[in-house]
Amino acid sequence: MTRDTNREEYYRSVAEKVRLSKEKEAQEEKEFYERITSGPWWIFFKFVVVFCTFMSVATLIDHFFDGPTKKLDEKAWKVDQDWRYEGHAVIKVEGYLFTPEYFDWFTHIENSIQITYSPIFRTGKELKYKSIANGDEVVYHRQIRFRSTFNWFPFLQIFLIIPFFTYILRRQSPWFNFARIVTLIFVFPGALMIYFFTLL
Repeated sequence: MTRDTNREEYYRSVAEKVRLSKEKEAQEEKEFYERITSGPWWIFFKFVVVFCTFMSVATLIDHFFDGPTKKLDEKAWKVDQDWRYEGHAVIKVEGYLFTPEYFDWFTHIENSIQITYSPIFRTGKELKYKSIANGDEVVYHRQIRFRSTFNWFPFLQIFLIIPFFTYILRRQSPWFNFARIVTLIFVFPGALMIYFFTLL
């Protein structure tokens, strides 16, 4: 009887320790969650959410819609000899690089070249020109800017929208803290680099 009583007390003691440990862990998690979702860093995180969401939507609009188009004379562009891209000419217009295929470019019609800008950031987006094909047929070409955000759809927009979903779906869980850290270390610096070095 005494042995059974001692065993029950031991199990009860172990269960109590486990319960107290779980309560302590839950309390620490709650305090940590409250700490990371309040104060100056949380305000900064919300700014990051707004900025990255704006960038995602703006680059999406810039991808699907065209801004103003400007006609170029033959002196407004040049073939960039510093670049080598097999099967393509590398054309520099206002500092932007376009890579039309050699065959199309070498038969382009003079004074048919136009540059189209994006509607929001007003950065060079497309080179448009006409060329001669099959002897006398006129063909219209559109060439997206080389190595630009316009080539990264939809991966860029998905990358930039991570902070928004992190904020909307925030919960007291490890994945939220992980997504928050990814946002601050990778997404936000990436969005700044895109804004300053690619779009402007």
